Amino acid sequence: MADGLPKVMRVEPAPRPFSIAIAYSRLPLPMTRADQMTVAHLISFLAARGHAIDFYALDNGEETSAAHRRWLEDVCRDVQIFPHGPVRRLIGVVRGLLRGWPLQVGLFSNAAQTRAVRNGLSRVDIGYSYYIRSAETMRASGRSRSRPAGPVTFLAMQLSQALNTRRMAEHFRNLKEKLLYSVETRLVRNYEPRVWSDFTRTVLIGQQDVDEIAAACRDRGLPEIDNVVFGPHGVDVDRFAPRKGVAEEPFTLVFNGVLRTYTNVHAITWFAGNVWPLIRAGEARVKLLIVGRDPRPEVIALGEMDGVTVTGEVPDPADYIARAAVCINPVQVGAGMQNKLIEFMAMRKAVVATTVANEGIRATPGEHLVIADDARAFADAVLALLADPARRNSLAEAARNYILGYWTWEAHFLTLEAEMLAALEDSAPPQNALSSPHGD
Repeated sequence: MADGLPKVMRVEPAPRPFSIAIAYSRLPLPMTRADQMTVAHLISFLAARGHAIDFYALDNGEETSAAHRRWLEDVCRDVQIFPHGPVRRLIGVVRGLLRGWPLQVGLFSNAAQTRAVRNGLSRVDIGYSYYIRSAETMRASGRSRSRPAGPVTFLAMQLSQALNTRRMAEHFRNLKEKLLYSVETRLVRNYEPRVWSDFTRTVLIGQQDVDEIAAACRDRGLPEIDNVVFGPHGVDVDRFAPRKGVAEEPFTLVFNGVLRTYTNVHAITWFAGNVWPLIRAGEARVKLLIVGRDPRPEVIALGEMDGVTVTGEVPDPADYIARAAVCINPVQVGAGMQNKLIEFMAMRKAVVATTVANEGIRATPGEHLVIADDARAFADAVLALLADPARRNSLAEAARNYILGYWTWEAHFLTLEAEMLAALEDSAPPQNALSSPHGD
């Protein structure tokens, strides 16, 4: 990932290239969030396969370099960026609430982007909205169960935001945040059962997300979601790989993630308060490295505990992961999938994680990793692995092989591409005539 760019995909040109419009709620570079990493790598994959990409994104004021802009312009046929400052965001939220949209949909609603996307759909084969935040740019503009005309459209919902926000609301201690996420849960749970049917296909990460949306459909007497394809994230197995030049430290634990996000803050503060004392009581030599950018004050404060180091942002988190005897993922809230978990596993590390952390990844407990959900079980699992190098090695080897077999970017995107082609075939007119990859 030189210069902060996504990896160059190891794929052959596609035998049947197509044209695709991608709508996204922010710029994909720099890749400071999991969704940015996914969108950037999807663009890299589609370009490597020879597909023509029209990209429509919002500029929320985040810093991006000239090199990042050049990369986008080099790999895409057309790039359109729309300013989206505080005033536009506020107007979007108010307008969205009047329409019953979730707060996050209104927050990223941009009339100029929506007009451009809808106009641009006429010259592509496929429209791809990433996250429900961008759904309104293409909603009801392509082929769906009630609309036979228009381009094929994919809503990359990825996760059920209702499941995600509900879990957050349940765990928040701050009353204001708890109320905000409770309101958002109700709005999202009303939106998700309706929006999927306005697209040709809906992309979700795992079965738990499908089940959540299907239950919401049933509760409202609506048709149950039936257009799902699975599209989880991948991992760069060249970057996140065992490092011969970095020695494993026998009593070091590593947690890595963006330390401003609530799911990570909750995870590591819960671990530090409930699990860490039990581990230190069982093995005084254990050290904990908390690695990641933008740590909140409550995370920084953990560095005052015996044996705990909070690094803040580092040049390459993989260098720290390589030092770990055991990696931990004590995430208890959120939905979708955990990038940090597949990064740990790709680096051939023994991992202790929660059931929630493993939901979207579906690694086999006891074979690829150890699952523990309460403090005592988590501490016991870590201590057992620290005391058993052979067991750590066995888990680590199985973890790396699992990622190599199922969780590379290329593997997931080739599957997604096949679903796109299948959707084109399903919706093609009798003469099977599709527009050219360049919309001619």
